[in-house]
Amino acid sequence: MTDFMSFVDKGEFTELFEELGWDQAPRSLKPVSVQRITVGGTGEPEVTAEPVASQDGLTVWVVRSTSLPSVTLQRSVDDKVRQFSAVRLIIFTDGTHQSWRWPRSGATAATNQRLLHHHYTVGNEEQHDDLARRLAMIELKVGERIGITEIQARMAKAFNDEAVRRSQQASGHMKRMNQTLLDADVSTDSASSLLVRLLFLFFGDDTRMWPTDTFQNWVLHHTTGGNIHAKLTELFGVLCDPELDGCLVAPGEKRKGRYAGTEFEDFRRIDGLYRERVELPQLNEDFRQQVMEAGDFDWAKVNPDIFGAMFQQLVDPAQLREMGEHYTSEENIQKVIEPLFLDEYRQKFEDAYDDREALLEIQDELASLQFLDPACGCGNFLIQAYKHLRGLEFEILTRADELETSELKELITLHNSKQKKVKDITDVRRRYAELTSASIEFGDDVLRSSKLSMRQFFGIEINPWPAKVASTAMLLVDHLCNQAWGENVVRLPIEETPEIVCANALRTDWHNVVPDSFRRLYVFGNPPFVGQYTKTSEQTADMKQVWGKDYDGYLDYVTGWHAKTKDLLADRTGDFAFVTTNSITQGQPVPALFGPLYREGWDIKFAHRTFAWDSDAPGQAAVHCVIVGFTRNPLAVKKPTQRSIDQVQDAELNAAMAATVEQRLWDYALQKGVPHEVPLTTGINAYLVDGPRVLVKKANKPMSVEMIDARYGSKTADNGHLIVETTEYAVVAADPVAAKYLRPFVGSRELVRGLNRWCLWMEGADPKDISRSPLLKERVAAVREFRLNATTTGDAYKLRSTPHLFRPNPKRPSTDYLCIPSVVSETRPYFTAAQLPAETIISNAVFSVEDPTELSFALISSSMFIAWQKAVGGRMKSDLRFSNTLTWNTFPVPGLDGKTRAAIIAAGQGVRAARALHPDRSLAKAYDPNTMDSELIMAHDALDLVVDKAFGADHPLSTGRERLAILFANYMELCSRQGE
Repeated sequence: MTDFMSFVDKGEFTELFEELGWDQAPRSLKPVSVQRITVGGTGEPEVTAEPVASQDGLTVWVVRSTSLPSVTLQRSVDDKVRQFSAVRLIIFTDGTHQSWRWPRSGATAATNQRLLHHHYTVGNEEQHDDLARRLAMIELKVGERIGITEIQARMAKAFNDEAVRRSQQASGHMKRMNQTLLDADVSTDSASSLLVRLLFLFFGDDTRMWPTDTFQNWVLHHTTGGNIHAKLTELFGVLCDPELDGCLVAPGEKRKGRYAGTEFEDFRRIDGLYRERVELPQLNEDFRQQVMEAGDFDWAKVNPDIFGAMFQQLVDPAQLREMGEHYTSEENIQKVIEPLFLDEYRQKFEDAYDDREALLEIQDELASLQFLDPACGCGNFLIQAYKHLRGLEFEILTRADELETSELKELITLHNSKQKKVKDITDVRRRYAELTSASIEFGDDVLRSSKLSMRQFFGIEINPWPAKVASTAMLLVDHLCNQAWGENVVRLPIEETPEIVCANALRTDWHNVVPDSFRRLYVFGNPPFVGQYTKTSEQTADMKQVWGKDYDGYLDYVTGWHAKTKDLLADRTGDFAFVTTNSITQGQPVPALFGPLYREGWDIKFAHRTFAWDSDAPGQAAVHCVIVGFTRNPLAVKKPTQRSIDQVQDAELNAAMAATVEQRLWDYALQKGVPHEVPLTTGINAYLVDGPRVLVKKANKPMSVEMIDARYGSKTADNGHLIVETTEYAVVAADPVAAKYLRPFVGSRELVRGLNRWCLWMEGADPKDISRSPLLKERVAAVREFRLNATTTGDAYKLRSTPHLFRPNPKRPSTDYLCIPSVVSETRPYFTAAQLPAETIISNAVFSVEDPTELSFALISSSMFIAWQKAVGGRMKSDLRFSNTLTWNTFPVPGLDGKTRAAIIAAGQGVRAARALHPDRSLAKAYDPNTMDSELIMAHDALDLVVDKAFGADHPLSTGRERLAILFANYMELCSRQGE
């Protein structure tokens, strides 16, 4: 560690990270220069950020200057650098002082800044040891190679560890108090209400809302284990009493009113938060001690952003699952609010940087906006939006005051030099003195100039306790924002709060929640995810109500919020964006959701393709998400229509609509990795693909004449009694009667992984055989018992009279056939299908295609098909889910001439031949992207050349994006030919 710090002290950062085992920065990265110019051409000198090291996508930049740049300039440098390094560490140094800045991760960062920063001064022993410890955490051992996810985790641990530890400690205090309350038979609602109030008091003690430790000392000196429940109830009443204001006096003045000289005189009136009465039973000394221990903790160091995750731990995970609730990390929230509105206003700030009037107009515009999270939970989205907007307003007002100061100074100089006689010079000098002296607190001055209000923020939440947490957390964030501006800024009693409505959002009229009195409304959030087969009857009823005739049964519950937002903004100006399950951009739900949105003039403003969920709570939800933001297309607004869903596939209209909306798209090389922005040529469609606005709908038969029906396999409906596993095979094969009916049995797992499984296939069996074989007799009896006890409306019960047979399947192949798995891994470079002999029975987890020419095998084995599958097919979690109606029947194969067809078939046979070189390998092993044989790769490359050309490519294709452009064009052509 000492060796590391010697490099740090000498400013030798390239050598430092080389010693840490990191790679050199890529040569493609060039130094980045940033300068802030103020009025009159004066200002901070230009600074340059140089890349000095990199590790798996995380780059270290160094900025050297004669003095450390201001926070504003440091942020500007970071904004510029992040265009080249999404994940970065920036070190600012003047030779003696250093500021290590790392983009915060999660909800544990400082409240009022976008970057974590760690200061180091050469020679400071305490800082020396602290930084040495952090550097040791990101050292790579000789030969050690890690990915971007791991290096990010190490950086977060090294530079966020203290904040994370504090958050965990805060959560621990809440959990202990909550459990004691529940053990005392306090209801969940009452316990949550009490804990929210205590949280506010803890925070007030440590953030100078009143004299430090006022509440802590009150608990210590004025309560006992026997009366703490009654004393807390009394305190809550006092905190709502206007008489308490008499105790708020200037230093040296005498306090007045009924509470002067009492145990309550040091408190401040809070009011609104405490009006509702909380019923508490007799508590005990254990609870009092837990309150005292929590009070000893420094709550000023805990970010209010984590309150939602903290309170989530107090709730039954099963209840959260039923409600579809998933808590969102700060990182994911920023993916929503930045492209939805923050980036736009930050850019406006940059554009108006030297124009005071324009800056103040931006402030007025910010004050005219409304923000709604209609599934707000504990308010994480509202907190982040408010916090960042307050920070932006602070920068605007700070810059406006800088410009005003410069203008006033220039006027005074001109007047004093008699170059110009300035009218009202006395007022000019007084204002200049205010801005440049300590005659007023700058924070107080800026706060008086602030126009942003919590009344601009609205939320809807179905559960009472998260709604209370949301309101409280917003108030605390407001207080911390105020503290960042002025040492003594406290807005008590509470006179303004966000409007958080506790209600079922899908049963509530949002027009009554958000008044139509502002300029523009932004709707955003993380609505609950509940899939097609897990919705409750009440949730299904909600969906039918909000979607009306557009509801087709396949939409995830989350899309109910799209419907309600669409209705709310029908006669208002605004945009919206939600974090959702990725199923809304896959398969059958796509036309059902995007059709009505397109029809009413909505278009995609921005999107994040599938990424793995990152919640701030332990036991976080395991889901794969997308983010899609929407805006009303100006063309649609000017020329409103009621086009049918089918008509949104009109090519001319698509081109005109896409040209009027500036879209942004992010993708992920790894689902837990870092997003990178994707350049667009055509525009983002409903499948989050750069292509025309097309909606692929199910087709009951193949749309292309080149395609053959894909049919389901056979359903057993037997509870496993007609299936023979590997461990059972020897016993069944030893039975001379049962052995006659043994047949290979293949589902998706068996096909892809090369596993052995069998079934008892007794179609056409001699009834006497069942009687002669105790094994068959026992198994058939077990099937009969299962089917007799099954639901009377289901398939199994209907088959109770033929317990020896599978469910009838008249379309079961009678010749050799192509077998297609219903699910394959997302990592497969090609879709893994295979030919099987007629005697092999397949389950309903696979499909069969009669493929005598082997054309179907060649087509499904091509890159063109897997590109189509990934774009329009459904998913099971992140794996690819095959559908005969959605991906197979719609696969837009153009008409083929005999020569082209023969070439495709021959290339497909080349793939089969390459597979046959290793007959012992399963499809899973053969198509492992890390170990595919060169012969198999070359065979697929040869197949792709032929197939791509047949589909219309005029040059060799190398990406799925290129293929999708052709596929969507071909699909639209097929639709037009069929009168769609």
